[in-house]
Amino acid sequence: MTIFKLATNSYWKKPIGERPEFYLVYLLFYFFPWLFQTPSSGDIIAAVVAISVFLPIYFHGHKQTGLKSVPHVVAISAIGFALSPFFGAHGVFHIYAMVQAGFIRPERVAWIIALVTTVVFSLFSWLTQQTWWDYSFPIFIGIITVIGTISTAGRIEQNAQLERSRELDQQLAAVAERERIAQDLHDLLGQTLTMVALKSEVAVKLFEKNPKQAKQELEEIRDAARSALKDVREAVAGMNKTTLGAEIKRAQQILTSAGVTLTIEGVIPTLKAEVDQVLGLAVRETMTNIVRHSKAKSAKLLIEKAGKTLLLTVEDNGIAELVKEGSGLSGLRKRIESLGGQTDLQLTPGLRVSIQVPDWKPN
Repeated sequence: MTIFKLATNSYWKKPIGERPEFYLVYLLFYFFPWLFQTPSSGDIIAAVVAISVFLPIYFHGHKQTGLKSVPHVVAISAIGFALSPFFGAHGVFHIYAMVQAGFIRPERVAWIIALVTTVVFSLFSWLTQQTWWDYSFPIFIGIITVIGTISTAGRIEQNAQLERSRELDQQLAAVAERERIAQDLHDLLGQTLTMVALKSEVAVKLFEKNPKQAKQELEEIRDAARSALKDVREAVAGMNKTTLGAEIKRAQQILTSAGVTLTIEGVIPTLKAEVDQVLGLAVRETMTNIVRHSKAKSAKLLIEKAGKTLLLTVEDNGIAELVKEGSGLSGLRKRIESLGGQTDLQLTPGLRVSIQVPDWKPN
């Protein structure tokens, strides 16, 4: 089941109790009667064929989730029923069916499937006149096993949710850090430009009265501008350099971690470098708003070409009233306008951000 994959980044670092092969130990019970009576060639062939069919079904079943695992429970139970005429502890396959049932999510469904499986096994044993030991022992072990597997599956699911939550926190922290740096740049440039304006006024006034002092003011303006330019380049390097494709890929990761389904339609065409970057930043801003404010469950990103105009639409099914055009969306609108395009916001009742960019094709 996929909860096995979500439990840890490395399969082999999982606790042994969380690996499906751990439960193969129960196969030994099937051969236990052979210690007291030699099986016939037919018994041996039946066992080999049954186990050969069982193993791929068993491992495939542990990659499924929800009701997709039910056919595997039925198939494993059927293997046990098919082996009942042969010499061997066929009830062991009932135990495997219970193990498979225990990993079904949600937990309520797992209990229902386990109960139905137990009732069916009991009826089959009664109708085929199995001995008391043939069906009581598998039922008893199956009940104990399903309790353990349901508990294990719940723990794995909780760990997976915690891992997803940590990943989301890290991604949102990265977004917050970029916003903080952007604000710092704003403050830095505001302070520097204010100083440049003041010193320029002083230099103009001193230009005729005290040329030497005016020259000194101009030199300080030059040095401050160079210093600010250096700081800005260092701060911006790697922060805003992006592409539409990179931001769509990042959006898929962030929205998946946040439990939001992202549908992408259209193909990214070859874009001018500046258009590619601005549209990438636009996707970054809209996806950040979806995660932080919209409470959406699904989102859609559409890329269309309409003549010489490229259309980019991002729409979610969240709560649009919570999304206000603050500095982020305002900055997005300005970036698009710098390309000669326009940005429209509409309630759908979620939020739809429509972006139109002309002259997007590279020369």
